[in-house]
Amino acid sequence: MTIRRAWLWIAGAVVADSILRLRFLNVPLSVDEAGYGQVARLWAGGFALYGDVAWVDRPQGLLGLYRLALVFGDEWAIRMLALKAGIALVLALAVIAWTLGGPRAAVITAWLMAIVGPAPHIEGFTANGELLGGAVSAVAIAIAFRWSAWPRAWLLLVAGVIAGFAPLVKQSAFDGVLVVGAIVLVVAYRERDWVLGFGRLILLAVGSTIPWGLAVLAAAFSSPGVNGWWYAIYGYRSQTESMFSGDIGFRANLLVNSIPWMLVDVGLLLALGVLGLIAMRRERCLFEPLVWLGACSLGFLIGGLYHPHYWVQLLPPFVLFAGIGGVWLWENTSPKRGLIVVAVVAGIPLTAALPVYFASSPERASARSTNDPRVISAITVGNRIAQLTTPDQRIQVLWANAAVYWYANRIPATRFLWYRNIERIPGASQHVVDSFTGVTPPTVAVGYQPINALDPSGKIQAVLDAGYAQTTVDGIPIWRVTP
Repeated sequence: MTIRRAWLWIAGAVVADSILRLRFLNVPLSVDEAGYGQVARLWAGGFALYGDVAWVDRPQGLLGLYRLALVFGDEWAIRMLALKAGIALVLALAVIAWTLGGPRAAVITAWLMAIVGPAPHIEGFTANGELLGGAVSAVAIAIAFRWSAWPRAWLLLVAGVIAGFAPLVKQSAFDGVLVVGAIVLVVAYRERDWVLGFGRLILLAVGSTIPWGLAVLAAAFSSPGVNGWWYAIYGYRSQTESMFSGDIGFRANLLVNSIPWMLVDVGLLLALGVLGLIAMRRERCLFEPLVWLGACSLGFLIGGLYHPHYWVQLLPPFVLFAGIGGVWLWENTSPKRGLIVVAVVAGIPLTAALPVYFASSPERASARSTNDPRVISAITVGNRIAQLTTPDQRIQVLWANAAVYWYANRIPATRFLWYRNIERIPGASQHVVDSFTGVTPPTVAVGYQPINALDPSGKIQAVLDAGYAQTTVDGIPIWRVTP
């Protein structure tokens, strides 16, 4: 296959990925997407990130990308983030596979990523941190692979900067730094020059710390300070919901429940990936891909709350192994057999996703993919709250549905938008109680969960009974403070 023809096929994969993702442009945002969007909106409106209002347990990189997207639009602009990340993954994986297996491997890998990448059952179409952080890491790895063939110091420095930025998009996206480091070690081994290799590792370390230095500097000059920033992005999860803390039984149940969703979208990739593993071992190019798979697996496990979209982080190495397996079949059996196997691996999950792609409405597409009714009700409830309040009045969702804040476009009465934050952070639920019993209670309260779920004292319910008028929207109770 000629270079020109290969890149034409890769360009076709980019188009295919874009078409599939455009289907979700008008599908309602997930709860996490809408929550991140509202935090970014509050940040842009002058509230300090990680302060008393615009708080989230995600790093600045993710919120910065959302804030940049909101300059150009609203819901569709957030989904365009996912589309751009998908394109970046297709191109990055093509470069990586080309380096390891040649142009045919690049084409097969690019098409597998394009078709399987949107993965509706594991929310691959949403602008989640796993997709965005994984795309940044993959770009860094692709640049590092190009550096290994064309060693220029500036190229390695760029790879280091991008790899260092990835964990600022999603905390678990540290795979880029580890894989780029592995590539540097492989080049040093190949050249038998460990002194130069050590110097290159230092250059990589310098590059990867630049984004972190800027992040720390930004946190130092903000109201919560470095300690508040660090608690938000690492302290909270490490102390409450991670591989090392929290309810092990609850997390194990989440993991088990997420596996069937993953198998629907990427199960066949795993089978073909075994062939890719064997092929790369025979060609002595397995080290870097294995480091990538191991790093992504570690990031996945450390995350703690194993929702289906966590598997998106593992998609890039899964696809790489499957792509190399596909080209091995093509070259060692017959092109026809290799093409059939690759078509089946990509076609079956695509067929399983057709009910989502051909849903009669955006709402139905959301229901068939996220399986979260709060996504749809948040639109109606949020719009109703916007009619009942003015932009300067504050609201509180009890106990949580972050999407309501987005669709209402109102300021939260407390800084906690997600249920697990209120449940797990010491003093958080009491802070919500204090906001209702204080001199300026929220103008509107919304009851998505039982009021006594996180307030067994009954104080919030007493305030609602005494000072609020209740209505119901889409089956969800809404309380508005009486004059």
